[in-house]
Amino acid sequence: MRATEKVSVSLAVEDVEWARQKAERDDSSLSAVLTEALRRQRQSEARQRLLAELGTDDLTQADLDEARAERS
Repeated sequence: MRATEKVSVSLAVEDVEWARQKAERDDSSLSAVLTEALRRQRQSEARQRLLAELGTDDLTQADLDEARAERS
């Protein structure tokens, strides 16, 4: 199990409501929803760094979607 740290954050009311609803729909917790959102953001930033390193940082979202579709 990963180490965790309890923190306090301030979020927009509508974001908290959305996250609570998602947690309920997924039979999950608010912490799990926020952890997943942060994980996805970290992955997105890592992808952007990799694309920049490979010299392909000018790909559009349509290009990325097309590549994903080819992979499936």
